Amino acid sequence: MVEIALEDFEEFYKKRLNNSYYKEKKFAAKLISEIKENLIGIKVCMDHFLEAKESLDQKALKSLKFFSERIKKEIDEIDISDDEITHDNLMALFNSVKKLFNNINDIAKKSLPKFQKEVQAELKELNYITRKLNKKQLSLDNFIRNKYSDIKNAEDLLNKLPKFFTLRENIENTKIDIEEFEKEKEETQEKLEQLNTNLIEIEKDSLYKDLKIYRDKLFRIKININNELGFKKALKKLKVEIERNNLHIQNLDETYIRDFIKDPIYILSKEGKELNKFKSLLVQLRYVLEENKLNLKTDKKEKTIEQINNIFNNKKIYEDLKELNGIREKIESIKNDVEKMGLDGKLDTIKNDIAIYTQRLEHLENDITKRNQDYLRYLASLKKEREDFQNLIENIIEEDFKLNITISF
Repeated sequence: MVEIALEDFEEFYKKRLNNSYYKEKKFAAKLISEIKENLIGIKVCMDHFLEAKESLDQKALKSLKFFSERIKKEIDEIDISDDEITHDNLMALFNSVKKLFNNINDIAKKSLPKFQKEVQAELKELNYITRKLNKKQLSLDNFIRNKYSDIKNAEDLLNKLPKFFTLRENIENTKIDIEEFEKEKEETQEKLEQLNTNLIEIEKDSLYKDLKIYRDKLFRIKININNELGFKKALKKLKVEIERNNLHIQNLDETYIRDFIKDPIYILSKEGKELNKFKSLLVQLRYVLEENKLNLKTDKKEKTIEQINNIFNNKKIYEDLKELNGIREKIESIKNDVEKMGLDGKLDTIKNDIAIYTQRLEHLENDITKRNQDYLRYLASLKKEREDFQNLIENIIEEDFKLNITISF
């Protein structure tokens, strides 16, 4: 088996092609050499044209110089590559010669009539050389089309090499990206752990502990008060009947009813400790219920009246509201102490940093996942491309072949 590194393959393969197609390459070199000789012959012929200048007037001489210099310039621009014979080089030469003939004809049409009679011998020489060049051009065309097609197909395999270099570079760069993302992820995780530790330490402060205790108490007392306000359904029905003009009750504060239904605890907290509006509302509601003006089911009506009576009798809601206001005052006092110590600012900063680093960690994990997918895709593509390429090369060199591609990590 022949094993060749990717970097050395082009040189190895070209040598093999030169050996395998030695006869064809030699014939092509001979054609190139003959075409080159003919092109040099045309340039020499242009010098012969200039030697006839003595018999020309100034206008004709100017045209003759233009004719000679332009054709020489066209020939000088033809790139004759005989050190490396390839299909592309042969086609480039063929097209260049074809272009030369076209340019000679165009230049001759414009310039030749001005000095044609004085350079008949030189014209015959030029026609003779161009006919020989034309034959060589036709031979080159025939050779390219009929003898060089297999060589061209073999040479075309070299066009696949850049893809291997690109895939290798993609794999190496992707691996570097993954490593950098992994490193940044590790640093981000460490930073998050430190921030969470700092957050826990701040939240362990006695002020935050007390704040949590009183907030829990506030939550429970609100539940107790809401449980005592079991008449809200009847109150909503009362509001609807009033809005529909089905009930007319004197001295009823409709705004108070709407606000109470929306947030009863807030409204009661704002009222004075005697809760006169609240008591008036209960009296009016109880009266409407006793008169059966809300059309509630009997058991529901009686239960609601009982709840209203309990409020008047045991006055527990007054004590609960007093406790609620006391808890709120305590919470505000603790929050003031927290603010004085700057704990809330530190807490907000840490929470904000945690949010930022959490988002960054999520982005990094997504980047790592994507780059890993890219990495596996590039590897799979490289493997398949190399297998296909090796099979094609084996058919050309008629030996088992392996292309060694070293990836640097």
